[in-house]
Amino acid sequence: MLHQINFVRTIELREQSEVTIKLPYNLEFTVYRDVIDHTIKNIKGNFEITKITEIYGIGGHELGVLKYDKFSSEFKGTDDLELKTLTFCISAMVEKKEMNEMKQMCAVKYQLQIPSARLESLKCNQSFEDEFVLPGYDGLIFIYYVNKIETTGRKNKIILHIQNPYDVEIRGKKGDFNIVFDSTKSIDLHLLFSFYTDEIPVEKTKHQFYVLGSPQESSIDESRPESVIPSPSSKATTLLHKIATNNQFADVYFISSDGEKIPSHRCVLAASSDIFAAIFEESTEIPIQITADDFDPETIQSALNFLYDKSDAIIGKEMKVFKFAVKFGIHDLIDACVSFFEDSVNPTNVCEFVQIAYSNNFDELKQKCLKILVQKKDEIDLTKVAELPKNILFDAFCFKL
Repeated sequence: MLHQINFVRTIELREQSEVTIKLPYNLEFTVYRDVIDHTIKNIKGNFEITKITEIYGIGGHELGVLKYDKFSSEFKGTDDLELKTLTFCISAMVEKKEMNEMKQMCAVKYQLQIPSARLESLKCNQSFEDEFVLPGYDGLIFIYYVNKIETTGRKNKIILHIQNPYDVEIRGKKGDFNIVFDSTKSIDLHLLFSFYTDEIPVEKTKHQFYVLGSPQESSIDESRPESVIPSPSSKATTLLHKIATNNQFADVYFISSDGEKIPSHRCVLAASSDIFAAIFEESTEIPIQITADDFDPETIQSALNFLYDKSDAIIGKEMKVFKFAVKFGIHDLIDACVSFFEDSVNPTNVCEFVQIAYSNNFDELKQKCLKILVQKKDEIDLTKVAELPKNILFDAFCFKL
């Protein structure tokens, strides 16, 4: 008995180059590109290409469906970009016996977004590291690195490098994934991950995904084994952290100082602040927009990452994040910042920290600051001391060690 099997494959093609697409059941074909004209050749097996979609370069934005001539095996692209991305939908009729003998392949989409403010904060040859979890496959954690480099004419570019420890296919290619972006623009990258389920154990999931190499109408296999893949990172990946990497169900947006939208989730924000809860109770539109034009995108994102159990997200940004936390009444974030202030107060920052302590009635921070004002007065900038409010100067004068 024959069964219809549907496949999806995404490739990248430069001018006057070709890529061979290999599928299960010994199906195979090669795509050759001139500039706009494309040809399908070296066809092996009985299948039909049902749809070809052209995607705009590295951003992943769909340009349109291309008309494929099955008789000549040719089609034309809509753009003459040096590098273009094509997605092929393929249908084949396969004997049931062959299906039972074949390994099951899955493909999962993921949208990686990095705001421009975070990229612009990088200096030349600086980089940062982050990670994401593949939706529906909690054992598959991918670490990526973002590096700013200088190119000809002193123009900067961003190199995104995704580690691929599982050797899955990323956009149709195995191995680590690398791509170059303009340093002034936000990254909005659409990725497709393909892998055989029996080669990479995955957790049971109810997330929607594409099944490649099995009937289109097949449901998720509930007998799939639990994941035994160790995380390639020592960082704990909590449920909140996983939610933060997927903006599909974001229902609230912060508007930053430069007008950029930073997505989040009401349920998380309401649990962290009574101010957020009150805003959501009074709002009727979804998604809800919260104006935070006193803060840049990086500060907002760092504060939100903290709420999604990434406690190290605020390191180096404590003062800006503290002001954000105070404005929106996020007590756990305030406590984390104050703890940092208490540990790091010194003669160079004591005048700033002591005013924070008095304004918010942080007793422990207040005592530590007063002690430094008395003990290290010779090391403190007197012009800053002179600007302190009279009540703080009076308390410092009366402070007993």
